[in-house]
Amino acid sequence: MSTQVSSAVVAGAGIVGCVQALLLARVGFDVTLVDAADSVPALSDKAMADNAMAVRSVAVSYRSQQLLASAGLWSDLGCPIHSVLVNEQGRFGAVRFHANEFSVPALGYVIKNHLLEEQLYQLIDAEPGITLVKPASVQLIQPVSNPLCLQIVSADQTQTADAQLLVAADGTGSSLRAQLGIEVNTTDYEQCALVANVLCQRDHGNVAFERFTDSGPLALLPLDERRMALVYTVHAHRADEIRSLTDQQLIDEIQQRFGGRLGRIQDIGPRAVLPLMLTESQQQTHGCSVLIGNAARTLHPVAGQGLNLALRDVFELAGQLANEPEVEIALGKFVSARRPDQQFVVRQTDTLAKVFRKHRWPLSASLGFARQSSLLLLDSVKPLRGKFGRRNAGMGIPLTPLGH
Repeated sequence: MSTQVSSAVVAGAGIVGCVQALLLARVGFDVTLVDAADSVPALSDKAMADNAMAVRSVAVSYRSQQLLASAGLWSDLGCPIHSVLVNEQGRFGAVRFHANEFSVPALGYVIKNHLLEEQLYQLIDAEPGITLVKPASVQLIQPVSNPLCLQIVSADQTQTADAQLLVAADGTGSSLRAQLGIEVNTTDYEQCALVANVLCQRDHGNVAFERFTDSGPLALLPLDERRMALVYTVHAHRADEIRSLTDQQLIDEIQQRFGGRLGRIQDIGPRAVLPLMLTESQQQTHGCSVLIGNAARTLHPVAGQGLNLALRDVFELAGQLANEPEVEIALGKFVSARRPDQQFVVRQTDTLAKVFRKHRWPLSASLGFARQSSLLLLDSVKPLRGKFGRRNAGMGIPLTPLGH
């Protein structure tokens, strides 16, 4: 058994964990980044490069892009979203947002996961303040001490580490959250999301579509050429049925829900079907430990806010730690600063997930009228649509800068 001393340990080397590790290194921490996965993302992965329809993607808001660019973590990897169209199947009323309304080049960007992850790993590899350990896990020995005492366990060795800060970015089922004794509140939406890429007959024109159907929200996000990233929400009892549909059967169902704005859907890639629920930790910090990303809260994808909210958390945490040398004090300030934004996004996402889904008669009629009226109002009243659009693009939300 060897001993390693580190100022900060970040558990979880997904997008959120990697960005957090890089920001902590930039503000002066020695960081040990630990991840359970064995592989490292690589553009040279032939299977990924050859099968464009299998590539997974993520949407980042304009504000998130600005934040990443300000820290040198952004390059032109994404497809810009120039406009967003939100409507409801079978009803009048739609909301259209355009980037030029807000004097920005794009409302957001859709990025291929493996490209962003590979870029982050390259930056981590070049950062002397970060040590990457994988595959490995983090086990707490003294979770309330300062510094924390923990073990980094890999296949061939166990390292003892003392850390002034522990960041748990290890996902919805966070083992560190459980080790810290932090409980979660869970809301099961009784829905699941089918995630895949589709090839459309017509070019998307850099438009993102969000359509509310009697099954649940259906989102199509622009990728390159005529490809779109699909997130299709269905009732949970249909999960096995959706998995068993042939490609053509699934294309026909999506076409019927979405309509013909992009012509015929010509192809669909490999699919994944995921259960949808809201999981929110009852507290985000514990001593010198903090939960980030899905470990803190996992949202319904209806508004596409999960990653963007997490990135704002990541930057605020780094900003507080850059300006306050006492970790526990910095974590307290972080919680206070981020609570309003977190509560707003959770409330908005939860409301959309519950309201824009099928209800039994007579509730369905009254809710349908309310939804339709809300869309018409939001589209016609400029101050309302402006506020809604800016808020969902992440603009106007204050964050502490990464230095004095």
